[in-house]
Amino acid sequence: MKREAKSGTSILRRSATEIKRYRIMLRLLPIILGIITLILIITYIVTILYDRYGSFSVSVNKFANVRYALTLSETTDFTSPVSRLNSKASVDITNIDGSSLPNDLDNIDGEHNGKNYLAYTFYCKNAGQEAVTYRWTLAIKNASQEIEKAVRVRLYVNGEPTTYARTRTDGKGVEMDMDKNGNRTIPTTEFWKGSTIAQGEFANFQVGDITKYTIVVWLEGHDPDCNDDIIGGEFKIDMQMEILEAEEEQTAGN
Repeated sequence: MKREAKSGTSILRRSATEIKRYRIMLRLLPIILGIITLILIITYIVTILYDRYGSFSVSVNKFANVRYALTLSETTDFTSPVSRLNSKASVDITNIDGSSLPNDLDNIDGEHNGKNYLAYTFYCKNAGQEAVTYRWTLAIKNASQEIEKAVRVRLYVNGEPTTYARTRTDGKGVEMDMDKNGNRTIPTTEFWKGSTIAQGEFANFQVGDITKYTIVVWLEGHDPDCNDDIIGGEFKIDMQMEILEAEEEQTAGN
């Protein structure tokens, strides 16, 4: 009888202890959920600010199959590969003559902005296990005061530069920029369509292959639309790298 009494007492004690722990957990649960919610809110705000105020960002979209992957870096050694990069120019800039830009813009890694222009060099690498076809898309993320009318976006791809500008306001073809002699003889390439500035593709991009990109953005002072109406305007662009298909799947389909 004594043993049974002890056993019953032990069960009651355990039950009381479990109830106490349960009550403590009920008290802690709202605090834990509150902390998690706060972290998520902060993360969301940081992401919004990152996208809103960064002048240029580039990111890689993940492919469904983990064997196919692209990665980004500000240096060719890829010691710190990431899926997203960001560069921020000066908040207050003024228009400049594009022909006065430095000649070494494509020779400096990472962020190397000037006083009145954004310049950023980065690399994209096939870090997967198979060759792929990937597409890059350069697009306007945010623009106000119609500032895009006077903006120039120069993109170097493996050393080859192309300067993009919006179609002339009068609809009569491409904008012509000044050469170093002050003559308006250099044609720009028109923005592709809508908010998309340009697109390009790399097929048969082998494992370990690297593409070099340099983006340069400035307000062209010789553009007819570079006037007081765009004062206070904001301009942000981003670039996305997207794997379209794996080469072995493409070959199998043929």
